[in-house]
Amino acid sequence: MDSPSACARSLRLSLCSYGHANGPVVQQHREARYHKTLAYNIRHLPNPPRHLREKATGLSRRLQKEFLQNDNVEVFLVKAQSEISNAVREGCDQLLYSTGQGEDKKGPEEADKRSGLNADSSEEAALEGTDIDIAVTICCEEGRHRSVAFVEELARRLAKLKYEDGFSQIRQLDIGVTHRDIGVLEDCEQSLGRNKPPNKDQAKTRQRERREKGNRYKSHFGDGGDEDQVTTN
Repeated sequence: MDSPSACARSLRLSLCSYGHANGPVVQQHREARYHKTLAYNIRHLPNPPRHLREKATGLSRRLQKEFLQNDNVEVFLVKAQSEISNAVREGCDQLLYSTGQGEDKKGPEEADKRSGLNADSSEEAALEGTDIDIAVTICCEEGRHRSVAFVEELARRLAKLKYEDGFSQIRQLDIGVTHRDIGVLEDCEQSLGRNKPPNKDQAKTRQRERREKGNRYKSHFGDGGDEDQVTTN
C-alpha cells in the first residue's frame, strides 16, 4: 500500500519571523490544493546574551549558536518540526482521500480506464500549482533575534523533510523564509559590528516606523478563510 505522501508532488513551506510588539502578520491568499497555518509564540524562550543582541540580529551565526544551545529552545524546535511534519501528512491524507473517493464511485473497469489519466493529471497538477502549502509564523517580542534565529534553524531542518520516511514521493520542496521586522542593510551593518546600540528615542522611532509600514510587507501566507489554523503558545 502506498504511503499517504505518495499523492503530494509539491510542498511549499513558508516560514516568517516577526515581532509581537509590531503587530500581526498581514496575510494574503495563496493557491494550493491544501493549506494550513501554524503559529508559534516563542517569547517565553530565553534571549541570547545582551552584548550579542546589541551588535547583531538573529541572522548572526554566533547569536544563533548561543540561542540554540539552550535545552528549552531545542525542545521547542523539535516540537515545531514534528507538528509541521504532521501537518504535511494531514495534507497528504486529505489529498489521497479526495482522489480515491472519486474512484470508489466508479466500476472496476472505469477505474482501470481512468488510472492512466489520473497519473497524467497528477503530473499536470504539480506543474500548475502547489499540492500542499504550510505557512508557519514565529514571533518573539521585537522580531529581530529569537524568532529570526529560530526560523533560520527550522528552515535548515525542514530542508531534509523529503528524505524522511513517508515523504519520498515529494518531488518539489520549496521553503520560503521571511524576516518581517529586520531590514537587509541594517542586518549587514550589524553583522559586521558597525552599528552602535540605538538610544531609547531611536528605538521608539524605529518601532513606530515598523508599525506604520507593516501593511506594506509582502506576505507569503494564505488568508486563513475556512482553513485550519493552529496556534501554539
